Amino acid sequence: MSLSIKTTMYSEIHEFPRVIIDSLARLKAVEEIAEILKSKDFATVQVLGRGTSGNASLFLKYLIEVRLGILVADASPSTTSIYKSPIAMRNNLLIGMSQSGKSTDLVEFARTAIESGAYFVAMTNDATSPLAQLAHHHIDLGVGPELAVAATKSYSSELLHAQLLVAAMLNQTSPANLAQESERVIQDADLRIQKATALAHAQDIVVLGRGYSLANALELSLKIKETSLINVPANSTAEYLHGPIAALKESSSVIFLAPSGQDYSVIAPTVDRVRAITKNVFWIGSSEYCAEGETFLGGSEIANESYSCILDSSVLQLLANQLAVAKGLNPDAPKGLNKVTLTR
Repeated sequence: MSLSIKTTMYSEIHEFPRVIIDSLARLKAVEEIAEILKSKDFATVQVLGRGTSGNASLFLKYLIEVRLGILVADASPSTTSIYKSPIAMRNNLLIGMSQSGKSTDLVEFARTAIESGAYFVAMTNDATSPLAQLAHHHIDLGVGPELAVAATKSYSSELLHAQLLVAAMLNQTSPANLAQESERVIQDADLRIQKATALAHAQDIVVLGRGYSLANALELSLKIKETSLINVPANSTAEYLHGPIAALKESSSVIFLAPSGQDYSVIAPTVDRVRAITKNVFWIGSSEYCAEGETFLGGSEIANESYSCILDSSVLQLLANQLAVAKGLNPDAPKGLNKVTLTR
């Protein structure tokens, strides 16, 4: 895999350290929203998103449930866009994530939710978008124009702003070296991924994560599907043992998402079972668990699981980009996809 071909996707991945700096400079706006949300004492929360933003909303779900102790449900836009069913949402917080803020079913669900009593916060990259205009509060992802069809810096920014919002609700600050560590992770992963030539030829790839890292596992799966046009299943390491592992073969390749700060014991049983079947094992996150003969692709060294997941997102994006380039495909304009997807 050569790094000589610098795609738009590749360039946008490298913007994330700048996005972190800009986002932290605008942190007061997020803190003000957090103070308002704390005063509301919501009984439940729903997260709303599709595709990449749906994966980011899963990360937010884990953050709210683990850190704030509030039950979070995944919103089902079809209940309003297809079935026209109103839902009672009194004392409910709805948080919607969308790069464009234009997806028809998300907008329709948010509108119905607000009419049913929900309090709505939107995270988008366009303050003038329909979703942002509906919101009681809008959090700007601040990534600037994202030209590559496969979302990268906007996904990373969604993870970041999910973390910043929850941290603000707990009056906590972010690690001081977040942007610098992001820069280091990207540079280090660039070199490591260049050497991971075996993955470029793999046709049977499985991606596994758990907890906070499950969002990244799903996103890596999506990115490889989008840019390399091959099916790549993603699972929780726990769920994987409940059936999907039966399809694993000696020739299969497995990518584990294991962020620094994660309790290794929660994934260890799955790692042991996988190693007994295939030697083609790759790691994104901590290098601590990478055994001899396995390949470490890069990751954050911050000893905080959720913050490490945010920085690790750049690694999975770089990997998807380079796999596509190695196959002679254009990751900037995947076949059959548009930048903005409008679904009913």
